[in-house]
Amino acid sequence: MDQSMILSQVVGGSLDAIAREMSATVTRTARSPLFNEAHDFTTGIFDLSGRKSRLVAQAPGCTLHLYAVVGAVDHLIETFRYDLHPGDILLVNDPYHGGSHSLDWTMVMPVFYNRKPILLPAVRSHMGDNGGPVAGGYNPKSKDIWHDGLRIPPLKIYEKGEKRQDVFDMIVANNRLSHWLEGDLDAMIGACKLASRRIQQMLDQYGSEPMIGAIDERIQYTERRVRDEIASWPDGTYSAETYADHDFQGNRDIKIKATVTVAGSDLKIDFTGSSPQVDGFINSPLSNTTSFAFVGISTCCDEDIPINEGYMNPVTVTAPSGTVVNPELPAPCGHATACVGAEIAEAVLLAISKCAPKRVGVNAHKLPLAYTNGVDKEGNQWVNLNFFGYTGGAGAAYQTDGWGLYPPVMTGVTLPSIEMNEIQYPSRVLLHEYVEDFTGAGKWRGTPGLVVQIQHLEDSSTSVMMAGVRNTTKGFAGGHDAPSNKVIVNYGTKDAQIVEETAFGVKMPAEGIIQFYRAGGGGWGNPLERDPELVLEDVKNEFVSLEAAEKEYGVVIQDGEIDQRKTKKIREQI
Repeated sequence: MDQSMILSQVVGGSLDAIAREMSATVTRTARSPLFNEAHDFTTGIFDLSGRKSRLVAQAPGCTLHLYAVVGAVDHLIETFRYDLHPGDILLVNDPYHGGSHSLDWTMVMPVFYNRKPILLPAVRSHMGDNGGPVAGGYNPKSKDIWHDGLRIPPLKIYEKGEKRQDVFDMIVANNRLSHWLEGDLDAMIGACKLASRRIQQMLDQYGSEPMIGAIDERIQYTERRVRDEIASWPDGTYSAETYADHDFQGNRDIKIKATVTVAGSDLKIDFTGSSPQVDGFINSPLSNTTSFAFVGISTCCDEDIPINEGYMNPVTVTAPSGTVVNPELPAPCGHATACVGAEIAEAVLLAISKCAPKRVGVNAHKLPLAYTNGVDKEGNQWVNLNFFGYTGGAGAAYQTDGWGLYPPVMTGVTLPSIEMNEIQYPSRVLLHEYVEDFTGAGKWRGTPGLVVQIQHLEDSSTSVMMAGVRNTTKGFAGGHDAPSNKVIVNYGTKDAQIVEETAFGVKMPAEGIIQFYRAGGGGWGNPLERDPELVLEDVKNEFVSLEAAEKEYGVVIQDGEIDQRKTKKIREQI
């Protein structure tokens, strides 16, 4: 291994470690449970050696932030390119300035060397609230981007090392969770400052040119690995489409079409043919669309490939303006990171499955989103995103059943501790368990679905936004689609309501219960090819019933044993 390769590994590993240290800093110092428990944020480092920024390192975080943060950083740098100074910290959340939805805020701090900005630590975080008409920021009645909440264009929250207190106070004042937000912003700022010090030490040790050279080599390595993967797929053009159930305002079956063209080691993704932008708040800004496309691609590549700009270089994404995947101002975008983001990743993977079926897995996260808000005994507002109700949905892939409690697009998000959740919110998790026959069958099956009951101990209000009811998560290569999600508010009372599409501000008395039926993931491959022993194991674990074992898999089980003769006969008949 030559010296440049060694330096590339040392610099790349050090930047990865700094990104992870940033992540740990946010987790340990933030006030919001979204940060310190659910880990709904991502930290990364960019360089500014050219006209545009480049992603050079990223800590494990919320996977759907994978590329969306790139657009936000580019817009920040474009705004302040000739007005950057040591000690500046920049902030943006506007979906039309490189954002995804306005609940995701991006903070960046340039690190200087020889009076030039060289590297940029960044934090992208999902905030608990962002002002606007409804607590929590998810507004199914949103008609335009201003109904989604506070738009923060590119601005400086620190300038030349001095906190812009007026800007800071204005942002905090426009947030229902100000008692959390101030601490969360300080955690993000602290992570950027810590990374700045670490990076400055590296620049002093190695110098800027050797460091940029090492970064170049690491990006080229990632690009070679990704190109090798793409080149292994047969050349051609492959199309697929999928649908979101609705836009929460009466428009149904919103189409996402992806056309994937493989030409050697180049990959083009074209979303032409997708539905025009819609009235509801599911429109996906270009950075969000691009991010979900790359999330899909990254799941098709080996997991040991470093995440950096090299992932993006072989890929070109086209999304026509004025469509649901690249809307024009002032279309609302508040729910885009779930719907239609899930469908964007799904359409890309469905298209790739036609040329590389063994590389795809069900990556969608068609969440039945239900958030609850109220006021605690101290008079502070609280917003609970009810994370436990979203667990499940991970699909199968070649040679593996679905695994984990979150689908891959959410893998950086951790399931909060139930005990901590019950301390931080006036709530109780009464039930959280797998459901029999509630996933997509296949040669490899999806993760089993779950039933979850969440009880809020104080008067509260819940809004529900359903997805994956009619257009459920797809299976691949002959695997079955996932079943439908279902949510019941005021469960177990005369006021119980099964939510078909949306419910807005449903009043729930103290000790009211929400019950989630979160479907499992889609399957991969023909269920009749599943190893009968695996079916028997699923029956014993109560993931699959005896009836489904015979109907879906053609496996007959009697007295806890496989009836080999009947199984062979029924499989031949089917």
